[in-house]
Amino acid sequence: MMKIKIAVLGISVLILMGLTGCDEWLTIKPESQIILDEYWRSETDVEAVLASCYKGLTTDDNIYRMIVWGELRSDNLAEGGGIPSKMQDMQKILEGNITSSNEYCKWGSFYTVINYCNTLLYYAPQVINRDNNFTEAHLQRAQAEALTLRALSYFYLVRTFKDVPWIEDASINNTQNYARPKDTEQTIINNIIRDLLIAQKYAQSDYGRTDYNKGRITLDAVNSLLADVYLWNQQYDLCAQTCDLVLANKNLKLVPADFMFSSVFYQGNSPESIFELQFKENVQFNNPTALLYGSGTQSIQGYLGFPTTLAYNPYTTADKSTGVYSPFNYKVSTTIIEGVNDIRATDFYRSGSVNYIFKYAGVGVIKSLTSGYPPSYVYRSNTSNWIVYRLSDVMLMKAEALVELEGEENMNNALSMVNETYLRSNPLADSLKISNYNTKYSMEKLVLRERQRELLFEGKRWFDLVRVARRENSTATLNEYVNHKASANTAPIGASVLDAMYMPISKTELEANPHMVQNPFYEESSSISK
Repeated sequence: MMKIKIAVLGISVLILMGLTGCDEWLTIKPESQIILDEYWRSETDVEAVLASCYKGLTTDDNIYRMIVWGELRSDNLAEGGGIPSKMQDMQKILEGNITSSNEYCKWGSFYTVINYCNTLLYYAPQVINRDNNFTEAHLQRAQAEALTLRALSYFYLVRTFKDVPWIEDASINNTQNYARPKDTEQTIINNIIRDLLIAQKYAQSDYGRTDYNKGRITLDAVNSLLADVYLWNQQYDLCAQTCDLVLANKNLKLVPADFMFSSVFYQGNSPESIFELQFKENVQFNNPTALLYGSGTQSIQGYLGFPTTLAYNPYTTADKSTGVYSPFNYKVSTTIIEGVNDIRATDFYRSGSVNYIFKYAGVGVIKSLTSGYPPSYVYRSNTSNWIVYRLSDVMLMKAEALVELEGEENMNNALSMVNETYLRSNPLADSLKISNYNTKYSMEKLVLRERQRELLFEGKRWFDLVRVARRENSTATLNEYVNHKASANTAPIGASVLDAMYMPISKTELEANPHMVQNPFYEESSSISK
């Protein structure tokens, strides 16, 4: 609920004060409360609470929401191995039955992270006068991390709910009233951009160790998020420029096709990773990906799958030129088909009567040396990180922005970005040619297909479709894609109007906060339910 009253006396001092070395920084267990002001005496205290800001994002509640909010309503996900009764709210969303009583309308877990960040931003400046080792530069770096984590949390909220309350005051006593009305989407976006431009000045470029460079906020992470926000806000020139800041880092490299799956998704913290949430055995297991996507320890066959209407199995005798829509095996013309042998169609999911997700769930795919024989799938027994940004995502953000800017040079550069990711996963294919995508419309669709192929199940697709709808001021294209997975649903599974693209405000939030009003599309049904 928005009336946040996080007690400040009950945090476990022993857990946070027990950080004896930097190795524990990314492995402490997340805490649910933050310490009162007399705790803030040293740099260690600042680092400990900063670690809790990161760990707050890795809670099951937040990872579930990153998947549900960013993927579940899209054409990427359908029911897989059967959704258990305890997860029936996901089933309802899959069926298009979204009401304010749904568990995934609750936003409290993200506001908890926001409050952690707010608390650090409030108290950390006081530590300079208490610890001579805590310099202005150390403070600015910590502030840059907290501002970016707060911005990321708000970006999830604003893309999911549109208008939400902006809170930057720390919850430091029980007299503060957090029952606030919503701020407009543009206010939230403007504040996010403001904070990221500050973080851009002070974020660290290199921590000197891989797990920190991938698991903590770096300058590249700031710029990746900022580019994403600019793209959402239709500031295409700024998006492309900001993507270039990331692409200028030559230490970021696409992993070759043969090693992509194991390096990027199984091992994690790969050369193309920019920011990923860190999970470790015996500290915190990534339960949402294991349960929803599958793993050797939780459930080999996860609860969610890739719709059979979109999947392509190159090991069947199916006609490769039917023209039936799939992001793989896509018929561009009578003679040109994208992705006939795309490795992502075998590495990211297992084709069959149910297309089980393999990305995040597996160790790797063992492909037969005999032509025509399907591969074997080896499932992981350890936990996976959750990738927020990686290099290919930024490349395709830039491609999308360049297409919207139009012009021959921009179109050619956009195609070059697409070709980098496409050819990585289609090593035997010819480069995609601009002559086959000679209109803005065809280039828009190409970039959207390539983002779907490349970023399957990574919490991006629904937001991509919403971005298209906002640009077109219509849900027609969004519904066209989502309806590819339609079955016998009694409710529409896309969005009948633009306001329906967003989730309703939770019923519990409306009851707790007299200043809160329901999102427009759900106002009538919400008032009836009361």
